[in-house]
Amino acid sequence: MEKSTPRRKVMDGPMLISTTGLGGYAGHICRLLLEQSRAGPDDGHFDDDGGEPLVRLAAVCEPDPDAHPALAAELKAAGVPLLTRWEDLLAFPAEAVWLPLPIPLHRPYTEEALAAGLAVLCEKPAAGCVQDLDAMQDAQNRTGLPVAIGFQDIYEPTTPALKRALLEGEIGAVRSVTLTACWPRDSRYYARSAWAGRRHQGGAWVMDSPASNALAHFLNLALFLLGDSQDASAVPTRVEAELYRANSIETYDTCGLRLTTEAGTSLLVLLTHACRETRPPRIVMEGTGGSLHYEAGAQAEIRTPRGTQTFSLREESRTHMLRRFVHLVRGIPDAQPVATLAMARAHLVAVNGASEATSVRDIPPQFLDILPSGEDGRLTAIGGIEDLFQACAERHCLPHEVGRAGWTAPGGTLDLGGYTFFAGPAEESTVQG
Repeated sequence: MEKSTPRRKVMDGPMLISTTGLGGYAGHICRLLLEQSRAGPDDGHFDDDGGEPLVRLAAVCEPDPDAHPALAAELKAAGVPLLTRWEDLLAFPAEAVWLPLPIPLHRPYTEEALAAGLAVLCEKPAAGCVQDLDAMQDAQNRTGLPVAIGFQDIYEPTTPALKRALLEGEIGAVRSVTLTACWPRDSRYYARSAWAGRRHQGGAWVMDSPASNALAHFLNLALFLLGDSQDASAVPTRVEAELYRANSIETYDTCGLRLTTEAGTSLLVLLTHACRETRPPRIVMEGTGGSLHYEAGAQAEIRTPRGTQTFSLREESRTHMLRRFVHLVRGIPDAQPVATLAMARAHLVAVNGASEATSVRDIPPQFLDILPSGEDGRLTAIGGIEDLFQACAERHCLPHEVGRAGWTAPGGTLDLGGYTFFAGPAEESTVQG
């Protein structure tokens, strides 16, 4: 497809970047951009010649600034325009926009930003369904402008080294991979927004779940590490899925997935928000000549008969992501990978396919513990889920295959070869996206 000419050209000096929203996670991004705009000569946030800051916050769009008076006042003091209309932000002089938006808005806002000549950094997941992502890819192809997705672990400085070690056969041929995570989320988590725990909203697929949202980073990272080149992710060709619901939501809060990649590698995914204990995301890759052990927020290890290599995982991944995005927009060579739409597509194929493969099974009340959480929340936890996941990981099996949890049952399987359209979850497969 022939590319159209972008309306804006790359500017001199710090990259001018706009963003949207002052509340919740968007407020965190706004403050990060303010901090980076103010970077001084001793804080290490300069571009490659050691001169000016990497970015300048050009403008922020917030329909209701009165709801966020402190941050609105901070923007005013910094001289950053606060706009109430998205259309005005699109017309404001900038090179790029960061979109920390609700999932249903990722596609339309990305398409409109690209049409306005802005490079885009869109939060994860890229979209709620694979056809929306493909439409975003078409828009990028038409404009030739960069699009990056906010899968922050891809931008972690150690990620290229881990990927390179795997490609060079450091642990031999990868036979199996296990991803496990228990991240408790209480009733306040599902009440924080109108789309949390929803299948769709406003005519767009959302498909919010641990695998597509809070823990999506780690599923995406596992697929990336399995990819057959330095910048590619492994594409799932088959999924076996068990999906469970402990909370009163439309989607699932607990899942077991067994994905098969093009290379025939098996990736077992065990994720839950319905748990008492926090057990950090952990990826274990078993190869013919060693293994890789990755624990989020701590370290990664490559273990072989020759010894153990340890890689420390840093905490500033959003800053690294911003730097890599600036380099992408400015065309500055960088060995660090970027989370592309193609990479995000592999993740969406996995989670969309899982929802088409099987319906969500409600967990009977006798298997649930309801616990107080904070001042006004409650946590719904599946009794013994942490130990069940550990047993599943040790045997590389799905929850029902362990045979010791009465709430489990066989799920479903779906062939993902040539997957281009998410028809909806199994309960409502006639609904069109």
